Amino acid sequence: MIDAEAIRDAFAALADEAPDADRIRAALAGRTRRHRQRRLVLRLAGAGTLAATTGVAAAGVWRLTRPSDPDFPAVDGGPGGGWLEVPLRFRPTWLPHRYGEAARSFIVDGGQVPVLSREYQKGSAEEVISLLIGQHESIEADRPNGETSIVDINGSPGRLVRVTDIGLATHVSWQRPGEPPLIVSVLTAGGADVQRDVALRVARSVRPDPGLTWVGPRLGWRPPDLATAPWRLRQGFYGADWTQDVTVDGADGRQLIIGMGPGVSQRFETTFASEPIRIREWSGLLIRENGQLFLSQPDGVEAFVQLDSESVDEMVQIMEAFDSGPWPDMSWVGGR
Repeated sequence: MIDAEAIRDAFAALADEAPDADRIRAALAGRTRRHRQRRLVLRLAGAGTLAATTGVAAAGVWRLTRPSDPDFPAVDGGPGGGWLEVPLRFRPTWLPHRYGEAARSFIVDGGQVPVLSREYQKGSAEEVISLLIGQHESIEADRPNGETSIVDINGSPGRLVRVTDIGLATHVSWQRPGEPPLIVSVLTAGGADVQRDVALRVARSVRPDPGLTWVGPRLGWRPPDLATAPWRLRQGFYGADWTQDVTVDGADGRQLIIGMGPGVSQRFETTFASEPIRIREWSGLLIRENGQLFLSQPDGVEAFVQLDSESVDEMVQIMEAFDSGPWPDMSWVGGR
């Protein structure tokens, strides 16, 4: 999964030290790997490693009830839609004061979305509550482990896990007969007892959600080692701009990242030497030594592309066959 702040911090630190290309590549890959497990456990996000739109009727209701909260900007999205329709399935009906939805993440495997995560926060991105729906083999190893107790979730047995090795976090997992597995993850201030109370209250408030969302971006050609791998999509916002991040992890640890949105150049700023490049309607810059592209379309959408590879041709082929999809409808941002 992609961590924008970590990559940006890595860029800044590495630029100051002016290291060689091998050090740059190793540092960026290391940052990404170190953050992947934490964000998967707390947000999926990713599968945050981190979509999309609500139905017309649901969106209308949401706009009437949207909180007037300065923590959530009015994100200028688009018409929404995409090639793959995804049921939202479940949502929490109780959240702490001022929490609102900030991101949606998906695991896409072929033409299916076996896992969806909805991420809620207020102010600080370090205080996060997420609801993960479904299961997939690609995230089984990242299931939370720690001090465990059995709890009751509306008549169903649940497992509460308190994790301390990556900072205090609390997770509640359960599964009702005939329904997908669910995990509520809580990373908030206030200590272990507060987290436990919040996690249980959120979990016990989870109810079916009839709404729909869509996966818009679509991968075409991929290198053989990434061709059949499931991939992750995370949608959220950066300032008042929408973001979409696609991440593909190969079996050998190689990773493809494509970050999209109107503000990508701010999210992934760089000072490294570059050369101009054009791929279809995308124009931009190639940072050859880092295996990175910075691209933009005439409609204002920008992209950051990174591939652990010695071949620029692979990145070019990926983007020649890549469909970024329609601008997503972001009217759900800040909703409960």
